[in-house]
Amino acid sequence: MTGAGTITLRERTGADAGRTHALVAGRHVVGRDPGAAVYLRGADVSRRHASVVVTADAVVVADLGSKNGVRWIRGGTPVRVSGPVRLGDAAVFEVGGIELEISHPGAQVAAALARVGETTVTRIEAVTLPRSKPGALVPLIATAVFAAVVVVLLWTG
Repeated sequence: MTGAGTITLRERTGADAGRTHALVAGRHVVGRDPGAAVYLRGADVSRRHASVVVTADAVVVADLGSKNGVRWIRGGTPVRVSGPVRLGDAAVFEVGGIELEISHPGAQVAAALARVGETTVTRIEAVTLPRSKPGALVPLIATAVFAAVVVVLLWTG
């Protein structure tokens, strides 16, 4: 059972049409492997067919090198996904001939705000910080020690 705020993928076609898969934020594998987060029964579905990354306001879908590819159903026309594609609520994509429909309440809110020109929605993206150089910590420690000495001298007056 899924709640009102739950992000889901619903199988629109295939052997299990109507079945829903609840998803939490993060990366999920879609495929024929029983260990996949979204397990699909279909002869044209690869074991590890697609990657689905759930964010606060979208779902990012990418092919994992499958034989039959991933298609985004845009305006009723299937378009092959050649790289990661960001999809919102009610978007449909196809994995091995099985259509999956996204239900994403956060994406509904973001789309409604965008329609009225609201730009206060904040997207948090993963950032890789550069590694510090081995000697870069010494000046920082020296500054902290100097500041501590100054505070003690001022305190004791």
